[in-house]
Amino acid sequence: IEYNQDFKFYITTKLSNPHYTPEIAAKTTIVNFAVKEQGLEAQLLGTVVREERPELEEQKDSLVLNIAAGKTKLKELENEILRLLNESEGSLLENEELVNTLQTSKVTSQEVTEQLAMSETTEAKIDAAREGYRPCATRASILFFVLIDMGRIDPMYQFSLDAYIDLFNTSIDKSHKSPKLEDRIANLNDWHTYSVYRYTCRGLFEKHKLLFSFHMCVKILQNAGKINMEEFTFFLTGGIVLDKDEQMDNPCSNWLPETDWDNISELEKLSNFHGIITSFEQYPRDWSIWFMSDNPETSPLPGEWENSCNELQKMVILRCLRTDRVAFAAMSFVVNNLGTRFVEPPVLDMKAVLDDSSSKTPLIFVLSPGVDPTGALTALAHGMGQTQMALSLGQGQAPIATRMIKEGIKEGNWVFLANCHLSLSWMPQLDKLCEQLQVEEPHKDFRLWLSSSPNPDFPIAILQSGIKMTTEPPRGVKANMKRLYNTVTDQSFMRTRKHDKYQRLLFSLCFFHSILIERRKFGQLGWNVFYSFNNSDFEVSEHLLSLYLDEYDDTPWDALKYLVALVNYGGHVTDDYDRRVLTTYINDCFHEDVLETPFYKLSILPTYYIPRDGSLRSYKEYISTLPNLDHPEVFGQHPNADISSQKAETKLLFDTLLSLGSQVATVGAQSNESKVLELSANVLKQVPEDLDYGQTAKIMKDDPSPLNVVLLQEIERYNYLLNYPEIVARFGQGH
Repeated sequence: IEYNQDFKFYITTKLSNPHYTPEIAAKTTIVNFAVKEQGLEAQLLGTVVREERPELEEQKDSLVLNIAAGKTKLKELENEILRLLNESEGSLLENEELVNTLQTSKVTSQEVTEQLAMSETTEAKIDAAREGYRPCATRASILFFVLIDMGRIDPMYQFSLDAYIDLFNTSIDKSHKSPKLEDRIANLNDWHTYSVYRYTCRGLFEKHKLLFSFHMCVKILQNAGKINMEEFTFFLTGGIVLDKDEQMDNPCSNWLPETDWDNISELEKLSNFHGIITSFEQYPRDWSIWFMSDNPETSPLPGEWENSCNELQKMVILRCLRTDRVAFAAMSFVVNNLGTRFVEPPVLDMKAVLDDSSSKTPLIFVLSPGVDPTGALTALAHGMGQTQMALSLGQGQAPIATRMIKEGIKEGNWVFLANCHLSLSWMPQLDKLCEQLQVEEPHKDFRLWLSSSPNPDFPIAILQSGIKMTTEPPRGVKANMKRLYNTVTDQSFMRTRKHDKYQRLLFSLCFFHSILIERRKFGQLGWNVFYSFNNSDFEVSEHLLSLYLDEYDDTPWDALKYLVALVNYGGHVTDDYDRRVLTTYINDCFHEDVLETPFYKLSILPTYYIPRDGSLRSYKEYISTLPNLDHPEVFGQHPNADISSQKAETKLLFDTLLSLGSQVATVGAQSNESKVLELSANVLKQVPEDLDYGQTAKIMKDDPSPLNVVLLQEIERYNYLLNYPEIVARFGQGH
């Protein structure tokens, strides 16, 4: 193929770690243009100094230009002298131009050198002043790469640097100012850290929100040098005993499982845990009491371990013995280091999300099973007086969707394209339309709303430039009730004639709905069949409640119970025993005592009751005082009912953090590679010798019975199995 020598072909990709075939890699120059922590930190330092001390940054920029210009001038003088020397003929002293140039160069060089020295001295002073803001840039850089890590957990978790810098600038503007630099830095770090948490949480699934908080907390503490990475790695991986012969016997075998004793045996090898095996031998009864306690994460450790262990070390011991409580300990760890608000994800407020967006920003609903945001979006559009055009994507809908977007850009309409995952072939065209939004000037009221189930083929550029929102119910009775009450307005709260009855029964209905949603976490102990109770069930039930209270003088309990529990929610239920559970709950929540008894208890626990009659705000304030963690007895379950669900949550936490790979790499200690090699060497030492196939064949040659033939075949296979680990290990070491 003939081509011009000046031809250049550039290709970019949004993939963070693309894989190319060897043919492409050999014929191209691959440039890693991804941002690194140090580079981003320097960029963010310039951003914060430019906002906080603009005169410093202006001086810095001016000095950089002056220094560069001075060095360029010196280089030009040197080149001019060399040119004249090269072109000079005869005696150099007779070359008047050369002599004059040398004289001028000498004077200019001295002036430039002095200016450079002064500039570099001034630059050093400016850099020293700028360094005071380094902690802000460091914290912001750490948080951005925590967001990047989230993209390795789920394909929908994509974040752009431009949007993050905008968020950082907003934090600089809105955080509390202070004349004292240390206080100002603390205020900015605190504000920005929580802003990142709020910004990210609205686009995370519930199962990943605690993980995000914990990962963010660990990275911040790791940067501050407060995390022992060897202990943190053990916290994630646990201990595996390779040689059982050298392991000490379990002194508490009557109550301590062998897998837990394996963890303790390996934990003994860490420097800060020497003597823990001896402690089990000396205080078996104390360890047994701690092991059997309902809340070991808050119970004091036996012996001297309570005072000698820091919070992470206590979590490591908890991980060894009671994995079902690790999630609670991780939550406490975040609370103690970052604050309570980092374990209380904010309730999705679509109006606030709309305020944060612009006409160039796509708004993306990440769908969950059984949840449809269409109703809430339609209500928001109606309340804002906006024209909304909605379309469910599918075969043949692409031209209609394109026309709707173009009309919306011109007229300022809202365009809602639902179920984008059903039209993946059209997504590249949608990506181009979103790119055009960035260069065009759409109508200021135009908004593009999208909804899609998680899919790795959804365009990364749209995810990075857009605002993502998950639609699944939050975790916990408190969070669910708070979300439901956020949908209630002061007008609707007082709309019925019998508003006293309505307010108490509304609270009871919210509790009923939250219990049904949260009961799913118990698995088969909660419901025999998984049911997708959703907001529509609550909205219909609330409407029936207000309607029937206004229509009848006496409260029609039987009709309300039947319509709410058996028709509305019961329409999902297919199992007879589940229907019985549903009936039991509605009988507790809907009866005369709810209206007559002050502070009527909705659970056997004293925390959950119907508060004193009051305003909508008073009910919300009471809900905010409820516990963040739900005890199984709230649901009428045995205290041990959530052990399996908590173990599953802990496993998800460990597996996800381990999947990030580099996040558990030790700093200043043994590398992961050397650990693997050491582990493989230990395994090889324990592999037994091959069975003697030749000698066995000689012994059995006179008796070729089927049993002996099979035995010889098994010996061959067994010897191959014994040699396989050595082959793999030597291959891994490059032999």
